[in-house]
Amino acid sequence: MMMVSINMKSFYKIPKLLIGLCIVFTIIPGFLARLDMYYIDDMIWFLLLLPCYIFSYYLGFSGGLLTAVTVNIYHLFWYIYEKYIRLAEMIDVELSLHVGVAVVTFLCSVGVGLLSEKLTEKQVQLQALNRKLEHLALYDALTNLPNRRYFMEKLSESMLDKEPVFLLFIDLDGFKKVNDTLGHEEGDRLLQVAANRLQSFTSNSAFASRLGGDEFIVMVTGAAACGNVKSLAANILNALRMDVNGMKVSASIGMAASQPGDTPSTLLKNADTAMYHVKSKGKNAVG
Repeated sequence: MMMVSINMKSFYKIPKLLIGLCIVFTIIPGFLARLDMYYIDDMIWFLLLLPCYIFSYYLGFSGGLLTAVTVNIYHLFWYIYEKYIRLAEMIDVELSLHVGVAVVTFLCSVGVGLLSEKLTEKQVQLQALNRKLEHLALYDALTNLPNRRYFMEKLSESMLDKEPVFLLFIDLDGFKKVNDTLGHEEGDRLLQVAANRLQSFTSNSAFASRLGGDEFIVMVTGAAACGNVKSLAANILNALRMDVNGMKVSASIGMAASQPGDTPSTLLKNADTAMYHVKSKGKNAVG
């Protein structure tokens, strides 16, 4: 059984001017129907289609059905009053016309309402698909951290703000041995653990990303946060010390601060160079 319900949030989205027009076009046929010229008395009732269309479009099937019921209750009560009470007569042709108007408004309301609901459903599906595609484009599939593309966008934006920017370029020591000895599944699991630990250090001023392979990076922005960057780097270093089936894993972290004239690529290269300098000195350190 179809459940009929109306989302009041959707109702409030209807422009007030359209609601006013709907009220006018619902009431006005009762006044104009007495003008016996150019069939205006007969055809004017088709103005009731306008509020049916509008409410069907915004509220879907339920809204269209309720609107059709409402306007036709008014419409048929008007007809009964005019023909049975005020004029005390009924003409079969006019009765057929008014019944026809009621049927047409019902069918149009239901049809437009169902079409509106289908379009809304498709729109919701497209929005969900767009969000999924955006996530796939900006996030690493394995670790769910922002990927290199997303990181470079954030880095470019941050450097345009003219605030201090620090990069912590992180490379996992011992990852290759784990990956080669225990297999890719264990290697992937190690990357996910490392990503989760890095994620715990993120904040409004710290942005963590996976660049690729076993390389990660943390961007720190703002004068206050950059003042504590050495402490942050030390905490990350401790968090990434792990033991995987007896094999030691640690991190080499290279730091680089933005300088006047630096580009995002230059700053990233400086951090990369600092990381390799740490590796050449014995790994498991910050430099």
